[in-house]
Amino acid sequence: MEVLSIKGTNQFPEILLDMNKGILKFSGNSLPEDAKGFFEPIMDWVDNYIQSPLLESSITFKMTYYNTPSSKFFFQILKKFEAIHLKQSAVKVIWKYPEDDIDMRDAGKDLSESIKIPFHLECYKE
Repeated sequence: MEVLSIKGTNQFPEILLDMNKGILKFSGNSLPEDAKGFFEPIMDWVDNYIQSPLLESSITFKMTYYNTPSSKFFFQILKKFEAIHLKQSAVKVIWKYPEDDIDMRDAGKDLSESIKIPFHLECYKE
């Protein structure tokens, strides 16, 4: 499973995970009723990737809204990347938020304080 691509909907985020490029992208809404079931293939992909990561990996979030279960999975993903960042691979996180969305900015800020990975907060105009 080198590339995992999930088309976004109002309930599910758009996701692109590419082993060959070392990129993970999450965008849109994440409100799955069964978060464990939705994130299971994503976590499998991450577990597979971190076994032999590229020298550089990039994780980009451009979320509109996400629920608490999604937040927990995002945190778990970042913790897995934190482990390889500290040992063998340069990892960076890009957290994009609309310039008028203070809550999304603060969510990124809170995550950045909990994870030992370089975090870049980037605001954009909608």
